[in-house]
Amino acid sequence: MKIAIKLDENRNIVGINNTNDFAAEAQSKIKGWLLVESDPAFSVENKEFWTVRKSDNALVHISTGMTPDEEKSHTDALLGKNVGEALAKAQTADTKAENAVTSAAQLGKLIAPLLATQASSNTDDGGTK
Repeated sequence: MKIAIKLDENRNIVGINNTNDFAAEAQSKIKGWLLVESDPAFSVENKEFWTVRKSDNALVHISTGMTPDEEKSHTDALLGKNVGEALAKAQTADTKAENAVTSAAQLGKLIAPLLATQASSNTDDGGTK
């Protein structure tokens, strides 16, 4: 649905015609009014959080300069990046843990014969086990 929006000099919304497409198109022909595609998240009650982006006449949140769909895409992209980084760190930690276990096992194999020899030599010369 198309709506007509009037902005002040700071691009704050000061007028809205959201009755129907025909009325919005007629209103947009008056100086200072813009014809824009409505957004389901937009309402008259929360107009102070919105403005119209100059580049494409899209309704956007003042705080982000993005439409709700763009915000969601941006958030999803950031979340995906964060999940990817977390997975990479977890995989690195797993690899380090596996390497530590492997190193400990190899060290154990090297030390076992020495310990066996030491235990044997202690009993051969009167030492205790």
